Amino acid sequence: MPKLLSLKNDFVFKKIFSQDTEILIDLINSVLRLPEESGIVSVTVKNPEILPDEIEKKFIILDVRAVDQEGKEYDIEIQVRQYENYPKRTLYYLCRMYGDQLDKGENYAVLCPVIGIHFLDYEQFPDNPDFHYHFYLRDTRYPELSLTDDISLHIFELPGIERSMKYRDKMQEWLYFFNHAHEEGENTMEANYSNPMIKKAYDALQFLSADEKARDLAERREKALKDEAMFLEEARNLGMKEGFKKGEKKGKKEGRKETAINLLKMKLLTEEQIAQASGMNITEIEKLKSELN
Repeated sequence: MPKLLSLKNDFVFKKIFSQDTEILIDLINSVLRLPEESGIVSVTVKNPEILPDEIEKKFIILDVRAVDQEGKEYDIEIQVRQYENYPKRTLYYLCRMYGDQLDKGENYAVLCPVIGIHFLDYEQFPDNPDFHYHFYLRDTRYPELSLTDDISLHIFELPGIERSMKYRDKMQEWLYFFNHAHEEGENTMEANYSNPMIKKAYDALQFLSADEKARDLAERREKALKDEAMFLEEARNLGMKEGFKKGEKKGKKEGRKETAINLLKMKLLTEEQIAQASGMNITEIEKLKSELN
């Protein structure tokens, strides 16, 4: 049997969870710890396609977007590398998903909640001992006061689960499976997991791993992700080198601006990636681009 692909490859992740909604439903119910009587019973995946020519493109997000029977929308993704502007990018996409629900002239009452479920293969908050964080709009002094729960984000740090396996519930089984799926065999599956949906996901992973075309696409995706990381680092270093050379006498803020200007002139990165590399926000980058043009 060929070596199993890693479920932390975003191409593999999307193939597994977008093709079998029964597995996806169990994942969402488990990690959100939804009671059985009020859990999700059906979902529709809104973006199941993975175009072959997209695999090697840089800066794409192979997420899974789903909507449940109540109209709630979910953005489910796995991140293998840490990005400086990951929080801003995440908030931007969740807000865009929320706003895209509303056609011109429609009442705001038709808006349904948008929930992000992100699995990180690194620690976004290394100084905190937990592995699960839930962000939503609450008052800072009176956290029991909610403005709205319509936009919320669950972050699961996969490295943290290894320190927290004192007991296992369905959520922790899934997170452990993400870390170890590619290492498992029939015997260890029986010993390590009680959830039949995880066994079903394992069978799907075996089937995908035996598909030569899928293996090729997964390996190409892995290479594209590594190339992207190297490309970003080199562009950032080059932009910073030139930018801070010009801006060092004017302060850190001016140095960031010069970095962004140099990256815009190179015409190699998207505006979002330039914001990430320079430490500026999208609005500032758009304004700079307009001024340059």
